[in-house]
Amino acid sequence: RDNAHGWLPAHVLSYDTAASTANVSVSIPGGTASEERSIDLTTYESATLPLQNVNESGTPIVREDMCDLPSLHEAAILYNLRARHVASLPYTRVGDIIIAMNPFRWIDGIY
Repeated sequence: RDNAHGWLPAHVLSYDTAASTANVSVSIPGGTASEERSIDLTTYESATLPLQNVNESGTPIVREDMCDLPSLHEAAILYNLRARHVASLPYTRVGDIIIAMNPFRWIDGIY
């Protein structure tokens, strides 16, 4: 979790099970460099970090229907919605439910 961005994708560098901490490398949106952080795992459910939806090459997976994501949790939902919003794709499904994000601008060819 990040105070400014909510959730950020991260690469785990190391775990310290005795101290219940993990050292991770995160990429801040809009930045060019990675930042290392120490994470207190006791603040997460089951003391584990949520799984990140990535393909074999490490690229984040974004889907029109979030039921198609390998792991569905708060971080995955918010990341998927953000990626679709940035790509000017305001409609996202979760099974039979449609989530509409207001793009706050006209999108040609959507209607």
